[in-house]
Amino acid sequence: MNLYTSKTEATAKRAFEAAGNGEEALVKHLIDHSFNVEDCDEEGNSLLHYAVKGKNRDLAAFLVERCGLDPTWSNQNMVTPYDLAKGTPVEEYFKTVCGFGSEECYRNPVQRGMHPDPSILRVGDDYYMVNSSFIYFPGIPISHSKDLVHWKVIGYAVTDPGWSEENLGKLQGGRGFWAPDISYHNGRFYICATLRQNDDAPYIQTQMVTSSLFPQGPYETPVIHNVLGIDPSIFTDDDGKRYMLINRGARIMEISEDGKKILSEPSLLWYGHSGHAPEGPHLIKKDGYYYCFLAEGGTGKGHMITVARSRTLFGPYEPCPFNPILHQKDEMAVLQCCGHGKPVQTPDGRWFIVYLCSRFLDGKWGMLGRETCLDEITWTADGWPVIHQGKGPSSMAPLPFPSKPEDGTGSLEREVWLTPRTRDNERIREEADGTIWIRGDNKDLCDKACRSLLVKCQPDFQFDAEFVMDIPEEEKEEFTSDAGVTLYYDENTYIKFGVTKNEVFVSEYIDNTYVRTEKKPFVFQGPVTFRVETDGLKRTFLLNNRFLWQWTDVTSICSEGLVKGKRFTGAMYGVYVNGSNLLRWRQHS
Repeated sequence: MNLYTSKTEATAKRAFEAAGNGEEALVKHLIDHSFNVEDCDEEGNSLLHYAVKGKNRDLAAFLVERCGLDPTWSNQNMVTPYDLAKGTPVEEYFKTVCGFGSEECYRNPVQRGMHPDPSILRVGDDYYMVNSSFIYFPGIPISHSKDLVHWKVIGYAVTDPGWSEENLGKLQGGRGFWAPDISYHNGRFYICATLRQNDDAPYIQTQMVTSSLFPQGPYETPVIHNVLGIDPSIFTDDDGKRYMLINRGARIMEISEDGKKILSEPSLLWYGHSGHAPEGPHLIKKDGYYYCFLAEGGTGKGHMITVARSRTLFGPYEPCPFNPILHQKDEMAVLQCCGHGKPVQTPDGRWFIVYLCSRFLDGKWGMLGRETCLDEITWTADGWPVIHQGKGPSSMAPLPFPSKPEDGTGSLEREVWLTPRTRDNERIREEADGTIWIRGDNKDLCDKACRSLLVKCQPDFQFDAEFVMDIPEEEKEEFTSDAGVTLYYDENTYIKFGVTKNEVFVSEYIDNTYVRTEKKPFVFQGPVTFRVETDGLKRTFLLNNRFLWQWTDVTSICSEGLVKGKRFTGAMYGVYVNGSNLLRWRQHS
């Protein structure tokens, strides 16, 4: 779809109005003579969105069957024509042409908020996924699903604070664990990932391997291989030999059965389709072929998935004639930057692929970081994979299985609080009821050594966060800290909404300085309730249910908000103490 231009605006608005009024003859006339069917409005609504509002089934059928418009194509608010058709004469028609009811589908992304670089594994009827965690501790979340759509975190691959302090403690934001992979061999679960170091390290890219008898862990102390490259994955061949793949392109090296030793030098299997930033290699074996999947084009809007195959492991590999097999060509689509995928086969022989995507505010602000999508793979008669029938990423698709939400078996009791780099358990304590205690370490959030904050991933573009903060009686007289809620991207960009002994404030930090601060008098003596309401780029700050400020242009906590370092993560929110006091929090759901 394309946003209408100044030259086509009058015709487009006339067509949208006619479709919204159900004027079939006028819409057809405009299509025949002047209206471009691929034009949409500023919010991404297609002509089919308007036709559904007009409740004209015949017009909707004409737009689908003659003009190729898609009932499942979503606007920028993730609303499809199919959604708008509910309860209208058009709904039954859409059910017929789509092959599924509106209640029998899932929506992408299936993992929202910061869930980049997915890797997936099936063992029996259970599916497991890992995602990049960068500098956050605990590291590398492991999620579980029974139906590929509903996911719950069950554990983490890196949970030793001491090891994390040693290996992540001095890393800059955006470094850390990149693009993990999960595999299974002889009763053990294996997780590998790139441990991206700072640029002044002897090896700026190292490869980590760890394993466990159980998918949720505990995992062994990681082994680090000083091999340059990123995005490792592990492949086990039919003869039991095991291999690690890394970029650039797909390079392969033999490893020991336990992954703790490298047995050969990396050699290139396939450099890719485009020649631009080939990474994220994964191998599968199907019907006598080795299929090599790559991510290409960089992680921006040129991102894509490509594939090649060979009858022998070491090639040569034949590129797929349909490459790229996944790429978002539609600049108005809500799901952008799609790539970095790994396939998985279901017990009944079907195939699906998980891959990353980005959603943007105003077409340019990637606040949430990269998220995880799911689409079905079908295979051509001559054995090539096709993702979502070649249509590009789906906004809505039929459920892979009858809906059976994750029952929580084995999942963590509540969402885990994360800390940048590691956790100081002498300063942070969590109680069984969810109460949090933090003792400040006299370091502000811009200091990489700060260990007195806890954060979670921002879950979507619209959400509210509310916390009650209190201070023990013995701390009140000597309260010299500032403490409260943070909207956090990394040590270079964040917002603090907090209190001192005599004021309440909100401050924005960008690239070594606080660039704006607003203050009001306030005497902190007891429990206070912080509330932050999020709507896109807008933030509304309330204290004790009283409106204080509203900021409408919060772009600094987007990946594009600052050109510095590795801006690969996403917006977080949480609580902090800057000072030496002990404070207590409860989050309100």
